[in-house]
Amino acid sequence: MKRLYPIILIVLVAVSGCLKNPFDTRGSQQPAGTTGTWETPATPEVMITNLVYAYNEKNIQNYQDCFDSAFVFSAYEDSIEAEAQGNGYLFQNWDKAVEVTTTENIFTTFSQNGNYLDLTMSISSDNPDNIGDTLAVLYRNYTLTIIKSDSLQIDTTMAEGLASFTLNQSSLNLWTICLWEEIPSGRSGYDWGDFKAEYRSR
Repeated sequence: MKRLYPIILIVLVAVSGCLKNPFDTRGSQQPAGTTGTWETPATPEVMITNLVYAYNEKNIQNYQDCFDSAFVFSAYEDSIEAEAQGNGYLFQNWDKAVEVTTTENIFTTFSQNGNYLDLTMSISSDNPDNIGDTLAVLYRNYTLTIIKSDSLQIDTTMAEGLASFTLNQSSLNLWTICLWEEIPSGRSGYDWGDFKAEYRSR
């Protein structure tokens, strides 16, 4: 019987190492700025929420993870206005690489003291979401508050509009954005597409 004591002791130690401490507190979420706020995009709605968090936290890694490798951005109304002003190239061939580089420029600028961005989105009651098994189109009203300041003044600009996001589901059942379209409002105004174009690398 004495020979069994060491064996029993080893087994107990091994088992206890695999058991969770019932009094241990649950691990907290990583703070913003480390990994940012991110939820596994098991639904299209979650991915749009991730997009908003990534933008407000200026987390370029999380932001680019929102987009499919074949992503395209389209702003038809803005591109026509830019073409009339001789700047049509600003909206041409806008793929994922352009989106990421442009947003990096934005995040760098608005990470400086005195500069501030705040993005909010809401469901469009006039444009219901269309969600299928592997493809979804979500419409969101947005307001982007843009604050730039220097030693002389503070400038506040509002970019507002309606955007549609087409998302597809990968083989891992996760959703990514493959198409982002600025919906023409029929009225002149400053929208997100205008703002993004200002920071596209020439």
